Amino acid sequence: MRKMLGGVCLLTLLTISLLAAPLHADNNPVAFKRTVIAPRYDATKEITLNGTVQSPSTKSAPGALLGGHLMVTTLQGTVDAHVGPFAFSGPRATPLASGQAVKLVGVMTNINGKNVFLTRQIQTANSTITVRNERGFLIIPGRKGNSDRVSFFSAGGAR
Repeated sequence: MRKMLGGVCLLTLLTISLLAAPLHADNNPVAFKRTVIAPRYDATKEITLNGTVQSPSTKSAPGALLGGHLMVTTLQGTVDAHVGPFAFSGPRATPLASGQAVKLVGVMTNINGKNVFLTRQIQTANSTITVRNERGFLIIPGRKGNSDRVSFFSAGGAR
């Protein structure tokens, strides 16, 4: 009898919790929802831009790609260049200042109706910073290649 009563109580508790979940759902249709689709990096459309840094920014606007952005003035106009989250912070932070001449290599794409330059490489007078690899993936500073992860797991991992 106790087993049966315990089973009924468990079933009742499960039923109540399943029915209570929709009551806490947020039904606010006005709430801002971030709908940024990951852009495709097409290396065949890679271009080089020469310009002057107008303003470096570590904060992204709503609806824009997360991470650092450079507003660069070129002969064609002002370009929003996405440089990723690691360009301005961490051990290999890039010291870029307003008025500095830069050469950017990357791909122009459209995100949420705005043109954004996906920067692969930043070249200044005295340094070259690689932000993305040849396939467009952001490079994480200090991270080793996939072969290290494979050898880590084949060796048994941490104990």
